[in-house]
This record gives sequence, structure tokens and C-alpha cells, in this order.
Amino acid sequence: MTYAGAFDKGDHIDTGIGGARKINLDAKQGDGVFSEIPVIDLTDAASPSLEARKKVAQEIYDACVNVGFFYIKNHGVPDEVIKTVKNEAKRFFHDLSEDDKMELDISKNTEFYGYAPIKAKLSDGQVKKRMFESINFGYEPLMDPGASGTVDNGPSFWPAEEKLPNFKENVGKYYSSVMSLSRQLLHLFALGLDLEETFFDQFCKRPGVLLKLNHYPAAVPDSADNAGIAAHSDLESFTILLQDDVKSLEVLSKDGTWISADPIPGTFVVNIGDAMSMWTNDLFLSTIHRAYNKEGKVRYSVPFFFGADYDAVMETLPSCVDEARPLKYKPITAGAHVRMRLNMTYPKQKEEAQPEGIKT
Repeated sequence: MTYAGAFDKGDHIDTGIGGARKINLDAKQGDGVFSEIPVIDLTDAASPSLEARKKVAQEIYDACVNVGFFYIKNHGVPDEVIKTVKNEAKRFFHDLSEDDKMELDISKNTEFYGYAPIKAKLSDGQVKKRMFESINFGYEPLMDPGASGTVDNGPSFWPAEEKLPNFKENVGKYYSSVMSLSRQLLHLFALGLDLEETFFDQFCKRPGVLLKLNHYPAAVPDSADNAGIAAHSDLESFTILLQDDVKSLEVLSKDGTWISADPIPGTFVVNIGDAMSMWTNDLFLSTIHRAYNKEGKVRYSVPFFFGADYDAVMETLPSCVDEARPLKYKPITAGAHVRMRLNMTYPKQKEEAQPEGIKT
């Protein structure tokens, strides 16, 4: 375990919500302080018994309230599908030429989909140092087994079939499996919050999702300067992360301690994002995390970010507001929240007036 001050040089860390996340060296267990990340078995998540499903939901609720991160096993995504998407990530980053990848440059897309190189040129002409390259794909109803419509959230940039045969088909199988898993998690979140099991479905008919393939080149291990992704929180409702076998991910306990989230075979890592934290009035923790090279090896990861429909209004759940936890956020559409945050990472236009979802 390492401490935040050694790498982030201060008593706070920036967060995707806006502002800073303070580190409290005197924080106690149960106040966002933890020493390990729980592993939750989803075997009973699809049980015909409501009580069995509620038991799983309670474990997830406890993890969301106390840690903001958890592993899931027996999640239902086939091993062969997982193996294939890992292989497709390697094919994309190594079989395509730089010119082929830059044809899919995110700056050419009307949305935040496409390829981002290791050094990304920002709109103001400055170069932002990125120690990884990535490709983003947005929501496509044909890849969503629970789709209620046929409209996507904007054009994704897929490599041409002749340049990377079967890539879209193979990645699509993983996308579909994780979409189904995401909708199952939504039901478990709802049960854990004592809501109707299908409560969140109404907000996720055309969800704001993002499938991302990442490639981190080998770098000097244990160097903050070579961090793949600096300390941050995710902006969507939640993330399902597929890791390879390289140790890199760390999660920040509120006492300033970095806890390793090393790969566990057969599991995904799930974490709460800013949107769900806002929705629950910070009852569910959007926990700071980072990825940096511990082993000096090439690393690949496949995060799947799940958010509500862009026109859905995220209004704090009444059950998450009381005298001890007063209302912190004004309502905001999921789209306004996402676009504001993504524009900080991949600037496409001048920042408009700050929308109304920031802390009151």
C-alpha cells in the first residue's frame, strides 16, 4: 500500500465531480476507509427467488456505501468472449498502422467516440501527455439485448472490415454480454436501495454507454511520472472493468492509502461513478482510483462505462436525503453531466455555462 501524498503532493485529489476530494488521515473504518476490495458472487443475481436476489443486492449495497469498488465473479460473461475481446484489443493497437488508427481520430467525430493516441493534441494547440492509447465506442442498440429502440447515440468509428476482419463482430459479442450484465447490476442497485427492482430501467432505454479499449506501453515501474491514468473518479453511473494479468489499478481509501485492485482471474472490477454518487446524494461512493505501471509490462484493459439516457434527469433519490445527509445536488440531465466532463478530457468546444448539477 502506498500513500497519496507521495504521488499527488497535497491533501486533496481532483475528482470528476468537480472540485477536489480531500484526504482525511484521521478517517476511520466505515467512513470511506477500507483495506481491501470485496469480491461478490453473482450466482444468485438471476435467481427466481427475490430473497436470494436481495441478499446479493445487500452485499453490493454495502460495497457501494463503504468502498465504491467491488469485484464480481460468476457474472455470466463467457470466458471465450472475454478471451476474444482481449485479443481484439491487441489486434487493434498492433495490427493497424498509425495512419489507420488516426483515420479514426476522436477529433473527427461529432461525439466522444474514436481513437485517442498516446499524445493527444488539444483544441488550443497544447499537447496533453497521455501514457496510453485508446479507442472508444458509443451506444449501439444492435449490441444491446435489452434495447427498446433503434437509435444510437452518435456514430462510432469502427476499423474497416478489410483492415481488421471480424473485429466489430467479435468486440460486439463482448459488448452485448456486458450490456446484459449492466442491466442486471441496475436491478441489484435498485434492490439494495429498497426501490422497485426495475426502477432504473426507465432512465436507461438508450443509455449513455462507452466501451473503451486501452493499451499501456511498457514503462518504468513504480514511477508516478509514468502513470497511465492519474488519480480520478469516473463520470458515469458505474464502470465494469476487464483487466489483463498486469498489476496496475489502485483505489484510494479516504485515509489517503492506495489499495491495490490486482487482477483476479474470472472477475470484473465494478466501481461507482460520479453520476450514481450524485443520484444517491453521495451515499454510494465514487472513489478515486488510478492506473500506473508497477511491473514495467505492457498492459491492456477494457472498461465499460454505463450511464443513464442523455435526456434523463438525475434527481437525488428522496430516500437518500435526511437530516444527517442533507441534499447536496440540484437536478441535471445525464447528457449535460457527461458532456461537461468529457469536454475536459477531449475538448471539442468552448465550455458553456456550467450546468445545474454541481454541488449546491
